[in-house]
Amino acid sequence: MSEGYHMQDELQERAYDAHLMRRLLGYIRPYRGWIILATVLLLVLSVLGNLAPVLLMHSVDAYINDATRLAAPEDMVAAAAERDLSGLYRMVLAIAAVVALQGLLRYVQVLVVSVVGQRTMFEMRLGLFDHLQHLSLGFLDRNPAGRLLSRVTNDIEKVQQTIVEGVVAVISDFMTLLVVLVVMFSINPILACVALSPVPLVVLTSVLFRKYAQHSFLEVRRKIAHINSWMQENVSGMRVVRLFNREDVNYAEYVARNADHRDEWVRQVRNFALYFPAVEFLGSLATALVILYCGMVMLKTGEATSGQGSVGTIFAFVFLAERFFGPIRALADRYNLILEAMASSERVFALQDTPPDVCNGPAPVSCARLKGAVALEHVWFAYPSAAELQGEPRWVLKNITLDIAPGERVAIVGHTGAGKSTLIHLLSRFYDIQRGHLRIDGVDVRDYDLIPMRRNIGVVLQDVFLFSGTIEENIRLGNPEISQEKVEACARHVNAARFIERLPGGYGYHVGERGCNLSTGQRQLVAFARTLAHDPRILVLDEATANIDTETENLIQDAIAKLLEGRTSIVIAHRLSTVQHADRIVVFHHGEIRESGTHQELLAHNGLYRTLYELQYKDQTGSD
Repeated sequence: MSEGYHMQDELQERAYDAHLMRRLLGYIRPYRGWIILATVLLLVLSVLGNLAPVLLMHSVDAYINDATRLAAPEDMVAAAAERDLSGLYRMVLAIAAVVALQGLLRYVQVLVVSVVGQRTMFEMRLGLFDHLQHLSLGFLDRNPAGRLLSRVTNDIEKVQQTIVEGVVAVISDFMTLLVVLVVMFSINPILACVALSPVPLVVLTSVLFRKYAQHSFLEVRRKIAHINSWMQENVSGMRVVRLFNREDVNYAEYVARNADHRDEWVRQVRNFALYFPAVEFLGSLATALVILYCGMVMLKTGEATSGQGSVGTIFAFVFLAERFFGPIRALADRYNLILEAMASSERVFALQDTPPDVCNGPAPVSCARLKGAVALEHVWFAYPSAAELQGEPRWVLKNITLDIAPGERVAIVGHTGAGKSTLIHLLSRFYDIQRGHLRIDGVDVRDYDLIPMRRNIGVVLQDVFLFSGTIEENIRLGNPEISQEKVEACARHVNAARFIERLPGGYGYHVGERGCNLSTGQRQLVAFARTLAHDPRILVLDEATANIDTETENLIQDAIAKLLEGRTSIVIAHRLSTVQHADRIVVFHHGEIRESGTHQELLAHNGLYRTLYELQYKDQTGSD
């Protein structure tokens, strides 16, 4: 599978998949010793759970019913008093010991299963997150962050519940059923058949419940996924909502979506409300049949002998019937959970099996320190999309040839959509070109080791991204080689220290999500300090002076001049006044290079650059 894979939020109604389950169980293979221990504990717990009814039966028949069944009504109290109660006390203590041992073993079993489940989920999330970090930007463009987050959190949690908790619970239920059957038939085969006579009706009820409940179960999750997606979009666009007074319209839309989810949830609850009472009724029917059979035997024989309808046997089968029908009720619900986890695991594995489009070759070239020579040779590039697969690609760059010498300052200008920013993506090898070559220091970028190559390239975008944390953490970005002294020195060098030192906590000031506590210009200065601290050989500035005031622009222009010293630099800008002192200006138009030269040369050429310059100058003059 390639990175053309596009994730879906929909949960598909699918059958049990043995291949997926085997792959899921592979995650718990390193913990098979613990799983075997948990399984053994389940078997012991199943035996102990059915031992209590047997002890109860023996207590009633041997120490209660036997002492009074032959006595006249007026002599029952005296007969019971004359009976030695030590045996009854021992049986009560034995039942209490069984229950206490059950509680202790259940604690150990739950602890083992929980530890294995959490470790498995921990490793799955680490593996998936590491894989996500190596997927190309093209994949991330096609798949929203919310869906990716859902895979790493919700889907893996559902998978973990299935491969550990769900599987162990199903094993426990089947063991309980098996042990109950063995105990029932060992006590009284005929009475066992009487108690199990409602089972065909239970199976039929479970099949019907699964058919309707599974569909409703998946529909509820489809609708909540749609609500979450809609909510995320509207919260993110709240400024637009308020600007256009969309509050009432959005509220009405949310009411409709929420009501749709509520109605589907009510249908699901109705399914459960019908199923569980039905199974409870059939379980009670089994108890009633046991009592009816035993009563008929007692009336026919005139006595209650052990194994032939005794009082103790009635007590035992009442408890055993409850233990038998309880797991049946649980299995129907767990089957739906397993099916949902199958859908979640399919999405997780589809993501995990997606190979990155951009990766190292078989023998990557290491590059600790680049000189900074950049050469594009007849480069053609088109962004991958479904539309492009149907015919001729929509080329963003067409036959681009450009040589940039080490230390040269080159400005790229042109209309929006001319292909300027695409050059950044290709230089950092976020995408691979379809035709031609892009070389750095004479080596094709596809032959370099990606990590050290990208360390030599610094990019400052118009929309600076800052992570939640302190200013110091955003400058260092986890690099232990960057000291506090270097952080402060870089901030001073690019004029960022002026505002940082005025903030509460200085370099320890928390900037908030995406740097929301800082202005646009302040975020730009922090980005310059971050780039300088990592000391790249090639520097790319993409509209770094856009949308800022004049005073901040002067600080940024001074910071840029310092930042560009001794580095190969590519400056992309709409404002031509910011690139007039570049060594060379390259004009892009519809993905092609139309002109190249200095500011004065291009003005004298009287071509596209002059047209752009005059239009911009006219707009600025008109705005004054």
